[in-house]
Amino acid sequence: MGMKTFILIVFLIPSFMMAQIDLPPASPDASWNHQLGFTQIDLSYSRPQMRGRKIFGALVPYDVLWRTGAGESTRIKFSEDIVFGGKLVKKGQYGLYSIPGKEEWIIILNQDATLHGDFGYDEKKDVLRVKVKPTNSPTTNESFTIELTDFKPDYSASLEMKWENTSIKVPIMSTADDRIMAQIQENLIVKKVENAGLLNKGAQYYFFNKKDLNQALEWSITSETLSVDNINYSVLTANILERLKRYPEAIESAQKALELARKKDMTDDVKNLEEKIKDLKIKKSK
Repeated sequence: MGMKTFILIVFLIPSFMMAQIDLPPASPDASWNHQLGFTQIDLSYSRPQMRGRKIFGALVPYDVLWRTGAGESTRIKFSEDIVFGGKLVKKGQYGLYSIPGKEEWIIILNQDATLHGDFGYDEKKDVLRVKVKPTNSPTTNESFTIELTDFKPDYSASLEMKWENTSIKVPIMSTADDRIMAQIQENLIVKKVENAGLLNKGAQYYFFNKKDLNQALEWSITSETLSVDNINYSVLTANILERLKRYPEAIESAQKALELARKKDMTDDVKNLEEKIKDLKIKKSK
């Protein structure tokens, strides 16, 4: 066949045979990155939608391994060791699988994060399995969603999975507390470093994480003596004393902070501290 004949055939193809309609994927990809304590958590997954279908116990059968999404296997990566479902997990990337149940779910982290869905899944490569109870969601979730929720000051949170009217939460916790406590131990307890900033950080950490309040008070008072014009140090001392229910002393510390705030023309702080002192006096009188 000559070149001219070939070109003629191409141009004779009906235009409707060359037309196409592009549609978005039924289960779009999603990914996110969150920092929990010092740990970076990366997660990638696909988000199937309900589309009028019954999900759990039907489209996603009970008591059968599920890729926890659609398409490729769901992947989760930790930059540092982390406590997942109450169990320590080494840093690295894992496949996130689950076995949904009517009364209980099994959440699985598997060493192999390269699979398409659960094809080729090997139970021997499981790093851990944790059991969690599903709860009813007050709202209907059209798209399958995985997110971090319930953030707390101790660097813990929940890995929440929700779809349809079902919610699953796995508690996770950064190992940040171990590192911070080790630094506090070395600098403030062993070496007894007299640095106002470090002492205040130690006192803050103990106060906000409900550790030894008497130790926190000692460090806070020392930080004040090393930096006499820092209003934040005096406020922290007042807050610690208040939690210890030592109200007369808390009032004294709050008044000290108030004097510093007035001296520095810190209008908002003056107003807040005046209210705080009134509240402390009420607590003292009870």
